[in-house]
Amino acid sequence: MIYRFDDFVLNCATRELSKAGEPIVLPARAFDCLAYLIEHRDRAVGRDELIAAVWGRAEISEALLSHTIVKLRRGLGDTGNEQRTVRTVPRFGYRWGSATTVEASSPDSAAPAVAAAAEVEESLPPEAPPARAPEDAPASGGVDAEAAGGRALPPGRRRLIGAALAAALLLAAAAWLLSQRPARPPADTAAVEMAPAAPVLVLPADVGAPDEWRWLRFGLMDLVANQLRDGAVPTAPSESVVGLLKQRPAMDGEALLRDASLSQFAALRVLPRVRLEQGRWRVQLEGFGAQQAVSVEAEAGDAIQAAHLAADALLRKLGRTPNSASASPVLDELLQRSGAAMLADQLEQARALIEHAPPELQQEPKVQQRMAQIELRAGENPAVETRLLALLDRLPPGRDDAVRARSMVTLAASHVRRGQFDRALELYEEAIALRQEHNDHSVLGIARLGRGTILAQRGKFEEGTAELSRARTELEAIGDSFGVASVDVNLGEFQQMRHRPADALPILKNAARQFERLDAREGRAYALVQQIGAESELLDSDAALATSERFWPPESNTNNQRMRWTLTAARATALAGVGRFEEAQVLVGRIRRETDARQDAIARGRAELLAARIAMLRGDAAAAAGFAQSALSPALRNEDPAAYARGLLLQARALRGSDRPAEAARAAQALAEGAAGNEWLTMYANLAAAEQAMAERRREPALTQFAAAMRTAERLNVPEDLVAVGTAYLDLLIETSQLDTARTVSGRIAMWADHDPRAAAAQARLFRAIGQDDAARKAEQSLERLRRSAAADAPPHP
Repeated sequence: MIYRFDDFVLNCATRELSKAGEPIVLPARAFDCLAYLIEHRDRAVGRDELIAAVWGRAEISEALLSHTIVKLRRGLGDTGNEQRTVRTVPRFGYRWGSATTVEASSPDSAAPAVAAAAEVEESLPPEAPPARAPEDAPASGGVDAEAAGGRALPPGRRRLIGAALAAALLLAAAAWLLSQRPARPPADTAAVEMAPAAPVLVLPADVGAPDEWRWLRFGLMDLVANQLRDGAVPTAPSESVVGLLKQRPAMDGEALLRDASLSQFAALRVLPRVRLEQGRWRVQLEGFGAQQAVSVEAEAGDAIQAAHLAADALLRKLGRTPNSASASPVLDELLQRSGAAMLADQLEQARALIEHAPPELQQEPKVQQRMAQIELRAGENPAVETRLLALLDRLPPGRDDAVRARSMVTLAASHVRRGQFDRALELYEEAIALRQEHNDHSVLGIARLGRGTILAQRGKFEEGTAELSRARTELEAIGDSFGVASVDVNLGEFQQMRHRPADALPILKNAARQFERLDAREGRAYALVQQIGAESELLDSDAALATSERFWPPESNTNNQRMRWTLTAARATALAGVGRFEEAQVLVGRIRRETDARQDAIARGRAELLAARIAMLRGDAAAAAGFAQSALSPALRNEDPAAYARGLLLQARALRGSDRPAEAARAAQALAEGAAGNEWLTMYANLAAAEQAMAERRREPALTQFAAAMRTAERLNVPEDLVAVGTAYLDLLIETSQLDTARTVSGRIAMWADHDPRAAAAQARLFRAIGQDDAARKAEQSLERLRRSAAADAPPHP
């Protein structure tokens, strides 16, 4: 489209801006900001959204964005005072403010380089030499990305790394390549030049053949994408393309080819057209972008062979040397058909294709690896391990290294899901060593992502962050938007692990937006679960509940049952956060009845802890103690020390409330023994010890330990921790008549009294103690409003 405003003309396709016919030169980022604001001129654009759209990552400072907007305004002859074109929306972002008309660009409006490139034609004769088939690259390249595996959680705040992130990173992946050497560009002066970093986006094929060939739509898309990647052309993974196009369901291939909005994802769009005519297959690949256009064609007696020939021709036209390895036609077709089924999210069909193949074909290493991908995506972790260990045993070292590396990364995922991080780390590192010299960006990106998260889980944040930065570079090199979004999820979680939810939240929101833009339901759901964690830590319970609505019901977001229970537990937590306890308990009951005790141990543990918390709030300490005991399993202790620590604190309170002081003391001591010098855990250990000393009427030790816990909470400055420590400390300060200190502590948590019942109740107790009865009544009324509001928000029972 061409946009006209004032005396300006903006052509996004050719990236040209002119005023009264004279070209205006803008910095690249300023141009991108201009294009995005004009394209979304019907609404205000948030700063985070604009940063994500223009820079593609969340760690860009608002100062840099503001500086870019200044350059844009200057180029348009505007100022921050006038704001004729770009208007600032206070505390939110920007909005386009100039009246704009839109018209379709004409062919003549294209840049001369585009017109010249459009004349390029090449048609291969039928007798062209046979093409070598690309090595195994699942159409749903993202399947292997699951192997990127786990979450990065440090000692003292480690949460579940296994099923949830592995399922989310299912969508993170690139197509898995098996290139054995870097491609060498030929000395072909007629070739169309393409910047090495400019990614290609291969669209679903336009199929002109009977219905039984419908699988070619995704099958040839993935084949061409893999072969381009194999020839050292950065190409977006097919999973990523499918996600992008789900947002454009009404557009056919031709419209997508000309869709300028896709230029933000790729410099060149390629549309395969395949036709069956008189027993022979003809495949045409038409490429179109802002700077070039190209068309090649090939014919053969087999659709896949014709696609290979056409892809090789396109590689040569792009200045690359075809670099695909040979495979049998039967094997090649099975891989492409099963990959196409996975792209269509038809796992059972993909499995059936392999199970009904001849036995000798089923035993091919690439087919075994593909079946493991299907099993991993379905959550069948023991089957993955059995299959891939047998495969690795029969693959000799030094041969089939690419298959070995992919198998190791997939196998690492099954270990990650079960908390076997040492074994997963070894596999990631071996895969990196195998593929480092081959510049296998897909494997390297996912393996580095997995390695980085595990390093962070061990508290090695700097090393883990550096590894994630390398992973991001590898994944960006092949246009893997899913992988990049998954890296960003982990970066957000790193901030969470360091007790910085306010810093984590914008990063996680941006990652969720990236997944949403790609229609990556599982990745988006996982990012939203982490977002709920940050919002809960910030005591924004209403926001956490609203976030949970975005992935509910879970079956609309994932086919993985393990992931569904993770979403269910997060939803229950969000409901309880706003006082909708009955609804939360319904979900807890489902988790208790329907989950697998071994595979869903963490979801079950969290559900039992939530049940214990609700029982305590309702005054049933005995029931709470029982629920807490059920939750505090070795699995929860190993996988989620933070939840385990809070569970021990809750158990000690419940045991004291049910007149079992000796057992309560042992629970508090267990928390102290597990702190191991960790600052956050030590804070909760001090809190538990202070409450125990207070119950035993040992006031001086209690005051000392409360003060230590409060100092740590203030240093970390996380609202949840401040309220948890401050409300308990306040009771003892009031009891011992240390009202000046009580006022100080109360002031530290007062800002949350209007939406957190604990803080509101603490405020009321203090006001009563110091004789401010009017203020106490207001605080009590506020507390009652919170309770009524929660009840009113709950939907009626069916």
